[in-house]
Amino acid sequence: MTEERKSPKRKWPRLHHEVMVAVSSEAHGGVSGWSTSVSQGGCFVNAHTAPPLGATVSVLLQLPGEPECKLRGRVVWSQPAGPGVDEPGMGIEFLDADENTRARLGRLVSQLARDLTRAPA
Repeated sequence: MTEERKSPKRKWPRLHHEVMVAVSSEAHGGVSGWSTSVSQGGCFVNAHTAPPLGATVSVLLQLPGEPECKLRGRVVWSQPAGPGVDEPGMGIEFLDADENTRARLGRLVSQLARDLTRAPA
């Protein structure tokens, strides 16, 4: 599923599409996999394990056609793997992203959403 949407609770439009991501913290190690939801303000990372809530993490996003995007973030929620859980993982809020980085993410989210809408099924 690929879509860009902005809900009343969200500050920025969110792209629901898989992008490569790596998340690491000194205290809790790292995971790599897929982010299935990205916005200017954060992302969801599909993972079976997550650092504890509030942990500061390094995030490396690999957006299509772009250089890697390195950000610092904080784990704001997580859903552990278990029975009945379709998508375990964690929500990460980006911290201290400068305006250029947020603007770049916003442009990429919008452009990718448009490109994917136009792509043949």
